[in-house]
Amino acid sequence: MLNVQIDEHTVNSMLEKAINDRVEELAKQKYFMTYNDLANYLNLSKPTIEDRLVKNGLKYYKLGNKFLFKRNEVDAFLDDMTASMSATNNDIKFFNKLKKEIDYK
Repeated sequence: MLNVQIDEHTVNSMLEKAINDRVEELAKQKYFMTYNDLANYLNLSKPTIEDRLVKNGLKYYKLGNKFLFKRNEVDAFLDDMTASMSATNNDIKFFNKLKKEIDYK
């Protein structure tokens, strides 16, 4: 049988270091991503992002001629997009968000 003893001070200092490292990592993340940031984040080209994501409703913000994207909104959009895909219908290139039909009766 293995008997391991760890003192409370060591555990607390390890936890504090892990928490501080994570806080620093989160603090370094940008609130907005540019097109280039987003292309790197998704490993997709800018034309693919515009054609398949922006034209299908990915929310963006403009600052002059610069397009900005919130990481959490990008993640939520992609989660929603991929949730509607199946094993045989899973190509982002052919994704078109379904438009809601309005009943004028």
